[in-house]
Parts: sequence; structure tokens; C-alpha cells
Amino acid sequence: MNIRPPLLLGLLAALAMQAQAQEPARQSCAQIREQIQAQTGPLEKPDTELLKKIGARSDCAFTTPEAYRAAFGERPPAPHEPRREREHHEEDDD
Repeated sequence: MNIRPPLLLGLLAALAMQAQAQEPARQSCAQIREQIQAQTGPLEKPDTELLKKIGARSDCAFTTPEAYRAAFGERPPAPHEPRREREHHEEDDD
């Protein structure tokens, strides 16, 4: 009687169950988008953990602005630059 095949199958089954138990719960696209929207104001340093989540979920089709906000937070407003008035030159009709 050969005991090795059933023992080997049992060991493989136990390893597979352990691997599934250790796999972190995968967030849905909507949950990741909620995290992106929660990034308010510019961040001091890039959020690499959120970027990893985005990179791992190509099926979510995140946009470039979403990826930017995930990494750096909201873009700071552009500095106000006064609009230059065009100089109007009077033409001489002489």
C-alpha cells in the first residue's frame, strides 16, 4: 500500500488553502476611486501605496487625472497671473 500520493495531495490542498487565506482582500474599483477622491489638497509626498493599487487594477481603467490625484492629491490652484492688456496704438490716417 502506497501512502505517498494521498499524503502529497493533502499537503498540496493545505498549502493552497493557506495561500488563499493570506491573500489580502481585493478592493473594488469603486472603493479605490473613493480613496482617490479622499485625497484633498496637495500631498507632501506621493502616495505610493495607492498608486500600487491603481497599477494592479488595469481592469478599472483609471484616468490620468485620477492617477495624478492618487499620487499627489489635488493640484494646487495655478497662481493668478494678471492678464496683460493689449496695447492699442492709434494709427495716424495722414
